[in-house]
Amino acid sequence: MAELYQFTSDRRNIDLEITFMSRYPLAVEGIEFLPLERVEHEVLKDVEMDIRTISDSETYWEQKLPGDYEEIIKWSKDRVQWTTKKELYSILCKGFPVQDCKEWLYLAKNGKKCLMISARTCLRKQEWSWQSLPELRFEDVAFDLHGSSFWLSCKSKLLSPEKTYAIYLVYKLQENHFGFEAPVKVTDVIARRTYERNHSWYIFFLSPQTPVLRRKVYQNAHNPLNRPKIKGLPQQRNDGWMKVQVWEFQANTNTKRLLDELLLTFFNNNLPRGLIVQGVEVEHI
Repeated sequence: MAELYQFTSDRRNIDLEITFMSRYPLAVEGIEFLPLERVEHEVLKDVEMDIRTISDSETYWEQKLPGDYEEIIKWSKDRVQWTTKKELYSILCKGFPVQDCKEWLYLAKNGKKCLMISARTCLRKQEWSWQSLPELRFEDVAFDLHGSSFWLSCKSKLLSPEKTYAIYLVYKLQENHFGFEAPVKVTDVIARRTYERNHSWYIFFLSPQTPVLRRKVYQNAHNPLNRPKIKGLPQQRNDGWMKVQVWEFQANTNTKRLLDELLLTFFNNNLPRGLIVQGVEVEHI
């Protein structure tokens, strides 16, 4: 699915004519109209306001905690101390390092467990250059990709079985970046070897230019602030980094097979420059 246009409807019937110009065969299932969602920082402001205004009832904050929060606390390499359930909830939302500081465990806004896996753990060291950034969750970040493709491994012992997860690459693009306009192919190599369907799809590191349709031609604009959350399109994080969903899977006893062989390939063997990777975020859907 790709975002084509954005517009504000002033009547029930809208007449749009769209022409596709492509050198390659194109199969179209249909056109989908999605209402725009509120931007993420506005939603977070509302959540922060709720936290400040809600009473300090221990029962309320106990319900906000996951049922296995006592087990989660044991995974921290440092001793977790708190006096109230509200304080504990705040600690878990911020998160803490686990698995010898190779992963970071935290709670999402919906209370579900999330993991962030360090770049050192999920990337092949020989494919990148490395830099230390102490202010981040993990000190080392990967940059200066040495080719037109790279491997991604997202194994973890902390995933719950029979749960569906989304994998996001957390990254930044330097000011002098280039080579990220075209889509990037993501391939589950093992699934491809066993001739399984749906073993690859496409993502973007830069959102394509989206025109906003106005009533008059000269009012057209690009890159609106509000964007629908489409799989494969990048999203802005609150910490200044970007993230894009690269895969989706259901954790089970064979999780290693699903996650150990993802290959990201840039279009036409393009050699991109300016990509910085902090790690991989695994979210329970």
